[in-house]
Amino acid sequence: MDCPVDYSPLRRTDIAQGPSAFTCDQCAGHWLRFGDYLAWREGQTGDVPEAPPEAAGELAPPRDGTARRCPDCALLLTRYQVGHGISFTLDRCGNCNGIWLDEGEWATLRKRGLHDNIHQMFGPGWQFSARNEERRRRSESLFERRLGDDFGRAREFAEWLAEHPRRSEILAYVHSRVR
Repeated sequence: MDCPVDYSPLRRTDIAQGPSAFTCDQCAGHWLRFGDYLAWREGQTGDVPEAPPEAAGELAPPRDGTARRCPDCALLLTRYQVGHGISFTLDRCGNCNGIWLDEGEWATLRKRGLHDNIHQMFGPGWQFSARNEERRRRSESLFERRLGDDFGRAREFAEWLAEHPRRSEILAYVHSRVR
């Protein structure tokens, strides 16, 4: 069985405070068979609460864009967004459900309390949420670039307005004043 990144041989090991997996000594990535993950998860007590993004030490390993193949069945791996303030993607085999974790990704998921949610990350609900989160982040970034110094005031106003019980009337007033 070979690494999907650099084709080095994988060796059986345990991920730190996690399930049994196969590790690449060259790139330090992990191949996690879904059955091993589920067996490990069954032994965990309860759901670990998610930590705020600041607690994770954000990790975004560079990707060269090349397709990766499943070490078990050689089919192409599909990338899935993690979301929840984490910018990297996880690679999963659509046939055997195995998961490739690049170096440091397990540690980041663990610090954020998301390591016990991996089985949910590939579902449509999680992916829809991750895509919406990314759209909001890009939109915020675009407005910040366009508005420059005024962005802070606009954001503060928007946050205040979002919680206001008469926001529709306030928006109508503002709209009437700026025509």
